[in-house]
Amino acid sequence: MQVVTRVRALALACVGLFVIAACGGGGGSSSTIKEGGTLVYALDADAATLNPFEAGDVPSVRAFQFMFPNLYQADKNLAIVPDLATGPPTVSADLKTWTVKIRTDAKWSDGTPITSADVVKTVQIEANSKLDTDAAFDWSLLTDPVTGVSAPDASTIVYTLSAPFAPFFANNLTGFVAPASVYGAVDVTKMRTFEQDHPTVTGGPFLFDKRVTGSEIDLKANPNYYLGKPHFAAVVEKIITNATAAAQAVIAGDVNWDPEITGAAIDTVKAATGVQSFEYPDLAYYDVRFNDRATWVNKSKATLFGDVNVRRAFAYALDKNAIVKAATDGHGTPLWGDIVPASAYYDDSAVVKYAQDIAKAKGLMDAAGWTLGSDGIRVKNGQRFSAKFYVRADKPQRVKAVQIMSDQLRTNLGMDLVPTPTDFKVFYAPIMAGNFDLALAGFGLALDPDDYTIFSGKQIAPEVNSNGSNWTGYQNPALDAAIDAERTDLKATAADTFAARKADFATIEHILGDNVVSYMLWADNVGMGFNGVAGVVTGNGGSLNYADQDRNVQVFAQWSLVSPK
Repeated sequence: MQVVTRVRALALACVGLFVIAACGGGGGSSSTIKEGGTLVYALDADAATLNPFEAGDVPSVRAFQFMFPNLYQADKNLAIVPDLATGPPTVSADLKTWTVKIRTDAKWSDGTPITSADVVKTVQIEANSKLDTDAAFDWSLLTDPVTGVSAPDASTIVYTLSAPFAPFFANNLTGFVAPASVYGAVDVTKMRTFEQDHPTVTGGPFLFDKRVTGSEIDLKANPNYYLGKPHFAAVVEKIITNATAAAQAVIAGDVNWDPEITGAAIDTVKAATGVQSFEYPDLAYYDVRFNDRATWVNKSKATLFGDVNVRRAFAYALDKNAIVKAATDGHGTPLWGDIVPASAYYDDSAVVKYAQDIAKAKGLMDAAGWTLGSDGIRVKNGQRFSAKFYVRADKPQRVKAVQIMSDQLRTNLGMDLVPTPTDFKVFYAPIMAGNFDLALAGFGLALDPDDYTIFSGKQIAPEVNSNGSNWTGYQNPALDAAIDAERTDLKATAADTFAARKADFATIEHILGDNVVSYMLWADNVGMGFNGVAGVVTGNGGSLNYADQDRNVQVFAQWSLVSPK
């Protein structure tokens, strides 16, 4: 889990090899800026920890994000731009050595300079296999967890990779940087208990002030922040566990910013006067994950969805828009691919869409040899088209979607897919073992839409890679080649790199959709509400994903309270 408007005193460079898109647009005009005041920010749960190396839950990341700088960050359109870095990385001719320069005027709250040694130590801690943490860090592409990152001087960091890896920029270089003098002295096996309550040395736009457990976390402006003192004098992270109460607090003006408004509360906030509200697709999606193999891994059963025509029939038989609208109460964005609209790589023309066509669906099933039985369920070679349709029991939206799909598929196509709500603790067991037919699953997304772990043939679990996440068992040389290309397409210019990778992703999206490797469903719509805050700027599709979960820290120094008229 990780989280621009243009900042004062810094013009972000939009040149060089790996700046993927243009810099983020500007914030509020100077006439709206008010110096001072307090930003009251709603947290839906108390932070489990304020140690960034330990934060494995969203509330903890949202709580610490004001206090630590990032090396690079996401701009409003989720393109990657510098934070501590002075510009884009440079990459060696063999594409394995990445060099980053950082600014020399940044300081920690204790007055010491932020240097490359801090970046190196942060990476080494995260890459240490003995780190006791709930957070997820992946530095496996480094040649070595210690020597694979180095600091030849105080403003230079060198990363040495074992293979070219284009997602390294977005997925690895956008994280927080912590002071080596503090965290480097900690035994990584005991990191879980270190500075949980509050960090003593930080370098972001706000500094820790005090904490009332279960009630609030108070921050104060960092007067020595390297981009200039923030407009807000303080931030109060108010813990409001009831989502409805948090939304009402924004409407009443008791809270200035609620970063996560969901369901019917979005409509309530939208209808309120004096409140800025935004709704956009989250960086996550849900899909129906098929078993695309010919048989279950244990060979006990022939799969129902191993034939691509059956999967296409499934897609043609459904009214996706109606399913998503009903399951999410109108707060979901239907998807046909696994890249969400907020991403700079999103390309609506690349996906394959299946408008409901029941006649075509029936024809495909007939062609695949599945004929209607006397009970209205299709049969082939004595096998009924009947299976458990797995779904997490604790997710009512997903359960509702599965029920609707099951009803439509039985009525329209003669498929007997039995909704099977399953406890989360055992939900993934048959899926990861390859002994299932279909399940509704959810996937979180990184800033880079790399498809390797969930769709590459090298990640098929459990047969090829026991730790992989390609549970479909689907293998296609053309798909693997496109995935390998998007991971290695690094060109001489930013524009060429972006264009090459976008073309690779378009190929991937087309193959996934044409073969219905899985049936994409929707991205949840996330709502944010602001009351009395100036300078909030949205990106693609009205998204504010960049201003959340430590994806961009500078933005908090740019917002201000609304000036009185």
